[in-house]
Amino acid sequence: MDHANSTLTKIFSARFYIENTGFFLIIFYFLFGIVNGANLLYYHLGLIEGFLGSWGFLLLVLALWGLYSIKCAGYVIKVMQLPQYFFLYSTIGCIETPQRRKMWLRIQFLNYLPVFIYGLIAAVVGFCKHYYIAAVLIIVFNIIMCVWPLTLFEKKLWHPDVFFFTTRFSRWLDRLFVKPPVLYFFYELFTVFPRKIFLTKLWSALVLWLTFFLMAQSEFFDLRALQLGVIMSVLLHTQLMIHHRAFDEVYLNFLQNLPISTLRHYSRVAGIYTILFVPEVLILFFHNNHHFAITALLTAGLTGISLLLLFRVLLYFPRMNPEIHFRWILVISFVVLFMILGYMTWYAILLLHIIAAFIFFRKYRRYEPWMEMPE
Repeated sequence: MDHANSTLTKIFSARFYIENTGFFLIIFYFLFGIVNGANLLYYHLGLIEGFLGSWGFLLLVLALWGLYSIKCAGYVIKVMQLPQYFFLYSTIGCIETPQRRKMWLRIQFLNYLPVFIYGLIAAVVGFCKHYYIAAVLIIVFNIIMCVWPLTLFEKKLWHPDVFFFTTRFSRWLDRLFVKPPVLYFFYELFTVFPRKIFLTKLWSALVLWLTFFLMAQSEFFDLRALQLGVIMSVLLHTQLMIHHRAFDEVYLNFLQNLPISTLRHYSRVAGIYTILFVPEVLILFFHNNHHFAITALLTAGLTGISLLLLFRVLLYFPRMNPEIHFRWILVISFVVLFMILGYMTWYAILLLHIIAAFIFFRKYRRYEPWMEMPE
C-alpha cells in the first residue's frame, strides 16, 4: 500500500506542481515579490487582518481558495482521462474503500497544501486577534475543500466515460462551421480543458491589472515595468503549451504528410499564439488611460507573442520534458528582461522571432513525439 501511495503521489501531486510551476511562480510574485523584504511580515499580517476583519474581503479570499480547490480536483480528473493512465481504474479499483478514500484525501490534501498552510496561519492570527468566527470559518472551509472532491473522484473511478462537461455544445459548434487549422487547438481547450484556459486568462488579467495598479500607486508609468508584467503573464501561459504539444502529437500528425509548406505550418503556430495573447493586448489598451502611446502598447503585446512563440517551438527539441522546458523559459525570460531594461526591446523581439523561426524550420519535419522514460 505504501508503494501504491508513493506511485500515485508522483502521478497526481508531483506532476501537478511541475505542470503548474508558472502558476505558483505568479502566486509567489504576488505574495513575496512585490513587497520589500523588511516589510514582508507586516504586509502579510496586514493582509490577513484585512480579510479577517471584513466579511466581503473574506468571502473573496474564500472564493479564490475554492477556485484553487477546483483546480486541484480538476487536475486529478484530467489525469484519469488521459489514455496513458487508464490503468489507474483497475489499479485503484482493487483498493478497499476505506483505504481508497484515505488515498483520495491524501492526494487532494497534498495538492491543496499551500492554501491549507496559509489558511491555518490566518486562523491562528484570527484566534490571537479575537476574530474567532472568521478563524473557525477558515478552518472549516479548508477542511471542506479537502474532503468534497472525494465524491467526485469516486464517481469518476466507477464511471470513466463521464467527462463532467456536456458535449452538446461541441456537437452544435461542429455543425455551425468548419474550423480552420489555426482554431483546432482552441476548440480542444474550450471543450476539454475549459477550466484551465479560464483560470490562465483570469490570473493573467490579474497580473496585468496589478502591474497598472502598482504603477498608478507610485505614479511612475514606465514601459519597462509594463513589459515585466507582460512577461509574468506569458509565464502563466506556459502550462498550455504542454497541452498543445500533446494535441499536435495525438491529432495533427497527419498534417506533416500533407502537401503543405513548412512556412504555412509556422504561420499556423504563430497564429495560434497571436490569437491566444489577444485578450492580454486588449487588457493593455483597456487599462492604459493615455499613460502609454499606442505604439508602446503594441510593442508590449508583440513581446508577449514573441516569447510565447519561442517557448512553444522549444518543445520541438527531443526529450524536452516540462521541467527542462521551464528552465529554458526562465533563462530566456531573464535575458529578454535585461534587454528590455537596457532599452533594447525591438532587438529582443527580432532576436526571439529569428531564433523561433530557425528552430522551427530545422526541427519541425524531424520532430518525433516525446516519450517519457520510466524511472
